[in-house]
Amino acid sequence: MPSLFASGEFVLAYPTIYGIATNQRLSGFVHALSKHPDLDIECYDDVLDYDRKSHHLNYMITLLDDESKCLLIKNRGSSSLFYPKYNNAEYLLCSLNENEINPEIIEIFSKLPDISLCFALENPNQKQILNFIQLQ
Repeated sequence: MPSLFASGEFVLAYPTIYGIATNQRLSGFVHALSKHPDLDIECYDDVLDYDRKSHHLNYMITLLDDESKCLLIKNRGSSSLFYPKYNNAEYLLCSLNENEINPEIIEIFSKLPDISLCFALENPNQKQILNFIQLQ
């Protein structure tokens, strides 16, 4: 597991992050997800970026087969991007711990109508990781 600090110091884990590119508006995208029989979608309170300036809509996604979970975050918030390096990803799919996102969830997302890309993103740099560590 990559970390930002040397051994013996505080270790920050990188979550697994996928970018999702689609032309769908959030309501249509979440509606399409909610119709999938293997997923449970639950709306959560907005996530604030680390600077506490931008609110980002987010949803807990649960795969019903094994109860594996991940978080779907709208990248474009009220005043900034959650992960600015990937401004072409409308949504971010994030693991909530050091585990990988269940590949079945990625497959379901990839097969949804109007999804143009669902791709693994590079690890965030030291500044960008601050938005993600608060999710864990």
